[in-house]
Amino acid sequence: MSRLRAAVLVAAFVAAALSAGVANAAGPVQLKSRLGDWCLDGPGGNAAAVLNRCAGSQTQLWDVDAGGQIRSVAFPQQCLSISTGADTTPATLAPCQVNASNQRWNPQGDGQLVNLGACLNVNGGVALPGTAVIAYRCLADVTDEQWDTV
Repeated sequence: MSRLRAAVLVAAFVAAALSAGVANAAGPVQLKSRLGDWCLDGPGGNAAAVLNRCAGSQTQLWDVDAGGQIRSVAFPQQCLSISTGADTTPATLAPCQVNASNQRWNPQGDGQLVNLGACLNVNGGVALPGTAVIAYRCLADVTDEQWDTV
């Protein structure tokens, strides 16, 4: 295989991988659940993260940095956090801390966001206003653990 063809294939693969799921974004994004038109919402500082209809409100806008930290636009000193990777641990907004492992989210190619070995999950897999967003064991092909940036 020629170097040019190999380079084109690699570029196409990288572009495809970044087009789906959560990627590091240049500006504020919404994190939309694959359960439908439902977005991650951080309604207050030091509060639990919930799911609400996507509306583009400040509490639904997030800055995702290259290190995996997800910072609230509405509360810029607050980041999406979990205290442990145990099942049903609430995802909350907490003061952003440099190098805090519980605030580092690793986006996967299938749309999962992994932190401390657990995935960001819509509690119970049911999208309703105010549904809690939690940490839960990562399961393959489960839409309540899959997110896209919009």
